[in-house]
Amino acid sequence: MNIEALQASWKQVEAVGPEAVEYFYNHLFDSHPEVRGMFAEDMSEQRARFLSGLGRILTNVETLAADPSFVQQLGRHHAGLGVVAAHYPVAGASLLATLEHFHGDAWTPELAETWAAAYGAVADIMISAN
Repeated sequence: MNIEALQASWKQVEAVGPEAVEYFYNHLFDSHPEVRGMFAEDMSEQRARFLSGLGRILTNVETLAADPSFVQQLGRHHAGLGVVAAHYPVAGASLLATLEHFHGDAWTPELAETWAAAYGAVADIMISAN
């Protein structure tokens, strides 16, 4: 996994922050309307937490294996909300679609692979925390 590319590409998404989060949730709910009921009607707080949490994970990705406590806590929290292992690929697909949308021509197969691997590693930690 190319951590440098991952973090550099995150900065591009962070620059549009709320717009990217809005795109993510629209994609998620459009492609999987069955998960909409898992979220509050007012998504403003959720959007802020999503952006903050993802930013924290990416800022600390190099030490994630040594200290997965934040991601484990996220996994336990999500499980308490009814999130199961089958939901992670759904969210991952929406995340990758969002990244592709905001990166445009800069979205390469290598960058997609890096993000998919990073998301898979984080999802695995979250799932195993339950």
